[in-house]
Amino acid sequence: MRGWISLFKKEMRSMLFTILVSGLLVTAWEIFLITRMNRWPLGMTFGLGFIPLGILPLIMLVQGYQSFRQEWKGNTIYLLKSLPRKGYEIVSSKLAASGIVYIILTLYTVGLHLLFHRQHFSTLMSEIPGQMAESYSPWMIVIAALIYMAIGIIPYIMSQFSYLVSCYFNKFKWLVSIVVFGLSHYLLGRISGFVARLFNWLPDIPVGIMWSGPYGQEAATVYIGSGPIIAIVIVLLGFFFTGSWILEKQLDV
Repeated sequence: MRGWISLFKKEMRSMLFTILVSGLLVTAWEIFLITRMNRWPLGMTFGLGFIPLGILPLIMLVQGYQSFRQEWKGNTIYLLKSLPRKGYEIVSSKLAASGIVYIILTLYTVGLHLLFHRQHFSTLMSEIPGQMAESYSPWMIVIAALIYMAIGIIPYIMSQFSYLVSCYFNKFKWLVSIVVFGLSHYLLGRISGFVARLFNWLPDIPVGIMWSGPYGQEAATVYIGSGPIIAIVIVLLGFFFTGSWILEKQLDV
């Protein structure tokens, strides 16, 4: 465990620059939006403040590809491979560090945005109909947070796996990575679809939603299949451990 923690700390130190730059860019964007609050339509700056949340998953995708590319480029892969660590320990330390950074930047973005636009947020909350507010459930936030985490983690694992596969080739690594990245997403959908059938017996997750329609407030219950979720997690673990096996057993440096 101590060895894994050392690897994790190394990854966190290497990502301090990413945290700093991303935090400064988010701050600059929020300050820019503040200067436009009295010039642009009401609520426009509030909505635009969430744009960084759409960029963070792209950063995760790049981080996944760069996680081992930088090791080869900086010749630190020799030290990494010489350590008495399993492949999954090395890969998981990188994933954990990137996931922590993803969470930190997400919380910073949301927190800073709500702080700068607290008046808009208070106005928005006060305009929510009472019936809709009463239908609120903490599970909505939990499910939304898990979905957003998946949007960041899935591209990371796939791009990291794609780069490790491309290391088998001496030429056109970038092209191989793109092909493997696209193929891995196709396999994720196809395989998880078959695996999900094994979990059809699991109950679905009910989520109550409400919206304003032409006839007033309308409500419905949406059922999220728990089987497909478990299937996707299993297939992702397959990609994760396959990439770990490739790193540990197949790639020579």
